[in-house]
Amino acid sequence: MPDVNTFSKLYGRVGRYSRYAGIGFIVLSVLFLLIAVSDQFIVFEIDSIVTFLAALVLLFKDPRARVQARVFDAVMVSTDEAIGELSASDAGFTYVAAGDGVEMVVIIPESQKGAPLPNGAPSKAPSVEALTPPGRGLAKLYVREMGVTHLTIDVLRASLPEAMRENFGLARSVDIVSTDDRVDVTLRGASTTCTCGLGQAKSSTKGSVGCAVASFLAVVVSAATNKPVLLEPCVHEASTGSWTIPMQFGPTILVSA
Repeated sequence: MPDVNTFSKLYGRVGRYSRYAGIGFIVLSVLFLLIAVSDQFIVFEIDSIVTFLAALVLLFKDPRARVQARVFDAVMVSTDEAIGELSASDAGFTYVAAGDGVEMVVIIPESQKGAPLPNGAPSKAPSVEALTPPGRGLAKLYVREMGVTHLTIDVLRASLPEAMRENFGLARSVDIVSTDDRVDVTLRGASTTCTCGLGQAKSSTKGSVGCAVASFLAVVVSAATNKPVLLEPCVHEASTGSWTIPMQFGPTILVSA
């Protein structure tokens, strides 16, 4: 018997096209009603009522909440300022997968690189200033809503564009270009701005914390590749309304299991 999560996922997927499905059920309801009237067959009358009720549920189902650009930007202003001040320091920051899943991705300041992480480490191990990525919450939401059980670059290519467009309403389309030493994610028709690292020297090899959206992308890329990720300054193409979030893979950082 399908569990609750299965029905929840199905309902969520249908919800994206609920209005179209509702109209279809109304048409089907009318068809059943016409057959019932012509043939005097009570079964079709019941079918007509059931499909009509289903149409009402689908038509008046609340659409998946969208993050409006002005609201998201308002929330991001102070967050970006705080993150910008943190990233402007001399220390660099690396996204590191300390275990399986996006919830285990942390940010390690440059001064802490090489130190063991506290998850499962001996009590005598030195304390580590592992920071929570500002995009971890969005990463966990993405994994949950898309039903991702094992995150890879191929899975990202297949599911991230739909998530950013349909689930989050943050971009019209997404391009992911990956090589052995870097990943570039481009958001086209983005509904919000991402000011991560703007104005920083592009030659710098020290990673930044990044805004919430860039941080989210760094989290999922680090989890998908199991590699340390350094966020580079974002690139904005005003003519196309696109934002590119460049990431390079950093040197291996030993962390405790």
